[in-house]
Amino acid sequence: MKINSFIGMRTFKTGIAVVITATLGHTFLISNAFYAVIGTIFALQNTMKSSFVAGKNRLLGTVLGAIIGYVFTLIHFNHPIHLGLAAIVTIICCNALNISTSIIIATTVCISILLGITSDQDPLIYSLLRTTDTSIGIIVGIAVNYVIAQPNYLGRLRSEIEKIESLTLDLVKNILIHQDLNMHPLNIELNRLNAIYHNYCADTKFQKNPVSLQQLKCSIDACHDIYFHAKCIAKLRLEETEMTFHNKMEIIEFFNEGCDTTVKLEQPIDPIFEYHIYKMLDQVQLLTVTLNSLSAHLENNKE
Repeated sequence: MKINSFIGMRTFKTGIAVVITATLGHTFLISNAFYAVIGTIFALQNTMKSSFVAGKNRLLGTVLGAIIGYVFTLIHFNHPIHLGLAAIVTIICCNALNISTSIIIATTVCISILLGITSDQDPLIYSLLRTTDTSIGIIVGIAVNYVIAQPNYLGRLRSEIEKIESLTLDLVKNILIHQDLNMHPLNIELNRLNAIYHNYCADTKFQKNPVSLQQLKCSIDACHDIYFHAKCIAKLRLEETEMTFHNKMEIIEFFNEGCDTTVKLEQPIDPIFEYHIYKMLDQVQLLTVTLNSLSAHLENNKE
């Protein structure tokens, strides 16, 4: 069994980043490895964009929490109410600054400063050290995510489009022989395709040689169009999907020739069925062009 079947690349990179941060914890750069490691884990997301967003939110929350924590350490009021007031002020400040996503980390840092500081420590220095530790952890997480094996979203997009093209062929075969159309597998692949496309778009600026997003968007739309037209055909009555032998051979030849020929259906054929089957084949043809383009692009990137 391959190791990546139960340990994903993000998991592996998180382990590497934690080791690097923990090692830095033994140097003068980091005073408390705990805060730095937590920052590293937060910053290592599934895309570079989400890593930067998570890192920014955590850093903003840390800075704000450290400032409020420092201010409250100057108020010598040794009572649990002190902590509650600090938490309330932190949440109000986060909302006022439109950084509500940083509320949890800001509150955590603020309370950790109030509870963690000892009488012989300088509140300002302690707050600065917490901020510095977290910042270094975030930088390590983002750096590891960028340097080590970025996800091959383009390759996964190609694989998903290939699966959808194959599922479309199966649907057309079932149409030819009047079998019930099972749309569930195609729906599952469409959801996966949407998720991968979203991640690829998020990380486009970090790609060395990105593919045109407009071309990919056309292909995604083509996949959804195939699903729509197949659902429409599935709702037609059996007699409405009847085809002559010539029309069946035209469609079979279309797939045998690599989906790059022109299909010419003859009468008699139901006009609604004719419209939807033509649309499906048109979108398959578009997907074939996209797959050839993606394959060429991926091969060029290897060189």
